[in-house]
Amino acid sequence: MGISGEGEMPEQDESSASGGMKEKGPRPDFRVVQTEYNSKLGKTLFKDVGAMWRGTSKAGNEFYTLKIGKLRLLVFHNDK
Repeated sequence: MGISGEGEMPEQDESSASGGMKEKGPRPDFRVVQTEYNSKLGKTLFKDVGAMWRGTSKAGNEFYTLKIGKLRLLVFHNDK
């Protein structure tokens, strides 16, 4: 089964303390975030930790590529 993922995960901007992202390639279909509570501001913040892109195999099956940091996973619909 031939699989071709679309796009690349935006790289972390190391100069930014807020975990800002620099985009490379097409915009992801989903963002993966981690919640953090900031006691000084008294609110919950969402920190970007990854992204997910939709892809299509050569056979026409839909799948997703999930990237969190250096980890890259393929995600498939559970038909069973």
